[in-house]
Amino acid sequence: MLLNRQRVKFWQRIIFGFMAVLMAGFLIFGYSGVASGCRSSSVINSGSSTIDKQVKTAVATLAKTPNDPTALLGAAQGYQAAGYVQNGLPSSTQTNDLTKALSYYDRYIALRDSALGTAAVGLRYKALENEAAIYTEIVDYKSAVATYRKMLKLQPHNTELYLAIASNDAGASDTAGEIAAYQTFLKVDPHSQYAAKVKAALIQLMATASPSPSATP
Repeated sequence: MLLNRQRVKFWQRIIFGFMAVLMAGFLIFGYSGVASGCRSSSVINSGSSTIDKQVKTAVATLAKTPNDPTALLGAAQGYQAAGYVQNGLPSSTQTNDLTKALSYYDRYIALRDSALGTAAVGLRYKALENEAAIYTEIVDYKSAVATYRKMLKLQPHNTELYLAIASNDAGASDTAGEIAAYQTFLKVDPHSQYAAKVKAALIQLMATASPSPSATP
């Protein structure tokens, strides 16, 4: 399983940049990504206080206006940041925070385009991107794959999403899905800068997946 998680992170680092996919959404409405990089106790404590304030403010606003898009996103990003601030492997508290973030992202994504404005598609895509990152963080690779497929519907020409799908199929130990995603990527974007790496990965995967010849009796 550790090897699979390393394969999942591999394409995330290449495509999105280290930690970028995890923290990018925190800048949409000016909320700060306090969970990045440094892990000193003073930074964590300061960041946690800022996150708590953000979440409380957003939740209070939602109690009055349940479909306020800024508050929904603020709550989602706040809980996501709270989950990322914590050190180590996913704990029950971290998972709880990230699950709450997913629920608020779901509500945000479900809003009508008119509520999100002229940039609705891009904002919805960014929220889905953060959901996919959360699913990967809590080791729910199948849900991450489903989320990346939703992103493809919004950006069908973003062929690198097939690499993210493949990496999460790897995490789910779905070799057939991983192979199919890589094959689709090469079909739709054969001249990509990642084509050589994908071909090499495919050769290795298909060799592993192919049954060994039966011994001659």
